[in-house]
Amino acid sequence: MRSILRSVVVVGLLAISGPAAARSEKTFAYEREAVWPTAVRFLIVDEKLKVTEKDAETGYALFELKEEGKIFRGSLEVMTVVVEGRTLTRFIIQIEDRPSWKEIAMMTRLEQKLRAEHGAPSPPPTKKDKPPEGGPTPTDRPTDSKPSPPPTDSGPPISDKP
Repeated sequence: MRSILRSVVVVGLLAISGPAAARSEKTFAYEREAVWPTAVRFLIVDEKLKVTEKDAETGYALFELKEEGKIFRGSLEVMTVVVEGRTLTRFIIQIEDRPSWKEIAMMTRLEQKLRAEHGAPSPPPTKKDKPPEGGPTPTDRPTDSKPSPPPTDSGPPISDKP
């Protein structure tokens, strides 16, 4: 009897809870200030969405998507993130009560617009650009000049010039 009651409570809680909030995000190697206007134009011109609120300083835009005779609220966030010492821009798209594939498709179209207007994002640094763990850094590497004489414990330093 207790297990039946527990099952009824769980099903009831699931029934009254809202749909799970989906979101799609992607990070690119673009400057946030350069791509913010592109992202807003994408929403208004390309997607033909009604932007109800936007703030360039904080990097968000709220919009309305009309589908199936209904209006669905959505948001676009554009933020600066640092990954492994590299400054990147993260885009997050959320649309209430719509399947996640809608957000993913919109993100793909946004990526295409960013590439068309700003070119391909800069690639991550290659491994040979970074010194290996514990290895010499560029300033530690020997130069082509003559090596300095080994230090001695007695007497003044010896000059290699007569």
